Amino acid sequence: MLWANHLNQDLPDHIVIMFADVSGSTQLYENLGDTDAHDCISESLNRIVHHASQHNGHLVETIGDEAMIMFAKIEDAALAAIDMQQHFFQTPVAHDHFIKIRIGFHYGPIEYDEGHPFGDTVNVAARVAALCESGRIIATDTTVSGLATQQEFQLRPYQTARVKGKSKPIRVQEIVWDREDSTSMINATQMTQLTQLESQPLSLQIYYRGKVYELAAGQGAFIIGRETHCDLVIDSALASRTHARIEFRWGEAILTDHSTNGTYVEAQRGKREGDGTSIRLHRREAALHGTGKIAIGTTVQQAQEVNLLGYKIDQH
Repeated sequence: MLWANHLNQDLPDHIVIMFADVSGSTQLYENLGDTDAHDCISESLNRIVHHASQHNGHLVETIGDEAMIMFAKIEDAALAAIDMQQHFFQTPVAHDHFIKIRIGFHYGPIEYDEGHPFGDTVNVAARVAALCESGRIIATDTTVSGLATQQEFQLRPYQTARVKGKSKPIRVQEIVWDREDSTSMINATQMTQLTQLESQPLSLQIYYRGKVYELAAGQGAFIIGRETHCDLVIDSALASRTHARIEFRWGEAILTDHSTNGTYVEAQRGKREGDGTSIRLHRREAALHGTGKIAIGTTVQQAQEVNLLGYKIDQH
């Protein structure tokens, strides 16, 4: 049911858009079977919507294993997200299975089509959610800075991200819901940034269908997938919505697969062990070296033009 049916007033021109989804839904279907996995995901989405409603959130729509929710206030969104994570940490869903969710959101100006929100804020929120790891809550830096009671929340830097149509990367922060995980030590993202400052400049070129994408350390993650909010959109049934990401860590370009069908990498023959052989990444990561090819959802040998990327690493 759309927000317009809930409120007897004009819709706000600035809102929070939140995406919350069930992590590892593909593995659920593989491990539990279709019926049990469907029950787990369906019940999880119902609980997500319930906790959102307890903090004045309203469901926009559900898509597969994901719920899109909108809030008028940033505080409501943050509190709802914390409640959701704490609930799923403590309470099993259907058939006594514990699941994990990931949550990303953004606050900004919005347009409506018969009560359905659309526009740049939705696109940024979707991009942020795609960056989120299982069991975490993240939001844009501008969203977090709008919290009226910011001191009540435990925050820490997460990473930077590039968004289509934005000239500069956006900064993302994590809202820590587990107080045992709220230490003030330098987290992985901060350590990565410190390491990048000490490393030699590193750049990466991605070649796809006649276009060249220039990536460099400090730009944030580069997302590859079927969804339109991805940095590189792969229009293929073999590609997952958010298929893979490339980011710079510890002075290397790291490719991480998040897909159903996997990502295949083949480096040109060289001096490194493994050069010239093809490896399959499925829910894992590997460092890219030298020059090579990346195939989305199929092997390099079987890939069509739509599924095949080239890459080149430059160490300056």
